Amino acid sequence: MRLLPNIKIDNIKSLQAFQILRFGAVILTNILLAKSVLSLEEIGSYETLIFLGTGISFFWVSGLLKGMLTTYPDLNEAERRSFFFNVFLVFVAMSLLVTSIFFLFKNAIITGLTNYETLPHYELLCLYVLLNTPTFLVEYIYLLTEQPRKIVAFGLYAFGLYVLAVVVPVLLGFGVAGALWGLIILAFTKLVWTLILLLRYATFQLRFDLLRPYLWLSFPLILNILVAGGAEYIDGVIIHRFFDSGTFAVFRYGARELPLALALTTAFSSALIPRIAADLQTGLQEIKEKSQGFMRWLFLISIVLMFAAPILFPIVFNPNFKDSALIFNIYLLLLCSRVLFPQTILIGQKKTGFILWVALIELVINVGLSLILVQTMGLTGVAWATVIAFACEKIMMISYNHFKLNIPLSAYLNIKIYLLYCLLLVGSFFVALQLF
Repeated sequence: MRLLPNIKIDNIKSLQAFQILRFGAVILTNILLAKSVLSLEEIGSYETLIFLGTGISFFWVSGLLKGMLTTYPDLNEAERRSFFFNVFLVFVAMSLLVTSIFFLFKNAIITGLTNYETLPHYELLCLYVLLNTPTFLVEYIYLLTEQPRKIVAFGLYAFGLYVLAVVVPVLLGFGVAGALWGLIILAFTKLVWTLILLLRYATFQLRFDLLRPYLWLSFPLILNILVAGGAEYIDGVIIHRFFDSGTFAVFRYGARELPLALALTTAFSSALIPRIAADLQTGLQEIKEKSQGFMRWLFLISIVLMFAAPILFPIVFNPNFKDSALIFNIYLLLLCSRVLFPQTILIGQKKTGFILWVALIELVINVGLSLILVQTMGLTGVAWATVIAFACEKIMMISYNHFKLNIPLSAYLNIKIYLLYCLLLVGSFFVALQLF
């Protein structure tokens, strides 16, 4: 792309840049909304809508996308073109199905998952989810067709306009409804982009012989992500049950990992899945070398933020979000587990069934601890439950790789350096806790 003429970039870096743009846009939007005329309750309403919208789609979208990454390398050129179209049909069908369910069972969902009796603009949320969900294919089509610059270009378009789509209507006085209409218009333009991309790279041919193995492989991944990621949404439900909407907004603003870490590791893991599937030993070495390259910077930034967050949160957002800082610092500890990549190996080796069992165990640990700790520690108890459960998940995956696949942790991690970084991060947390 001429937009990035002199920048050397590969698939891993481009997907990492894309994720950084995604999380950066969300954070910037949160900051601007906190500084806007919206009240804490209105921000809580907006966050609840986005929380629900993400909750109905994150698991199957992520599962189907990871299934793409594992399936695509085994196909020939003609099958790959048909595969893109058939995956798009799956995304459209699933979007219609889940949005219809969400719309038809509106009252049960609102009263069951939130502390609202009625939630304004719920129908607009459904329309946004319907239009936006199929557009998640764009960056992965670019990834699989080896077009890293176009991944970044699409990210600049999608997430640059995301901030404007939400914030400008609010600043003009149209409130939460205006923000949702902005997102709907943006989603429509991204859907047009998706269709243009399919016209160029896909063959419009229905192929059940391609869909069956793809869906069979993706189904355990969908369940895994539903169970593992579902804990985050169950945590949100727990917060709604124990606290008011304003406190929910405080929790949501703090309950975020270091965006740079989540962006880099998520993209890194996704980009390495096809490598592991094609050549295990080369993929393992690449995980070890390239993860160490960005690990030290992530730990350094996290340590600095441990001390800066209590000062910055009331300033960057507003004084109502002062208590979000401690939640954020606890979530920074997730980095110790986040920079481990046993799941990349398991997915690349098509061991998706075990991943599902691990996710079920993690869910039980997370929800059980959340319900216990929220009653004694409040919001921070829910955060600690997430950190502990995520660590347990990675330990189980590492153990499976070691004992079942004969892949020791040292094959894809510099253990001594990793332990040193973790010790420094945990130590900085407790020092910051005493200072603030």
